[in-house]
Amino acid sequence: MISLKTDSINLLYDCYIKQRSNLLWVLECKDLINIDHNLGNQLRDAVGDELLIYGFNGDEPNQYGILLESLIDEIGRLFIYN
Repeated sequence: MISLKTDSINLLYDCYIKQRSNLLWVLECKDLINIDHNLGNQLRDAVGDELLIYGFNGDEPNQYGILLESLIDEIGRLFIYN
């Protein structure tokens, strides 16, 4: 279990279904998960892949892209400052 808002969890789930289904266990696990730099970067990379594919209109992020950028930051706070 990771500590994120429900909207963020739902967005992560959508990203992981499309980009990295091997990471779904992080969202489905009921136990507290220690997110180290390796796992944290894998989680952020999956969202980054989604951002690159669907998050831009030309050079500017679209509304979905802005949500994904925020989610990448949110995931980073789970492990970078610990």
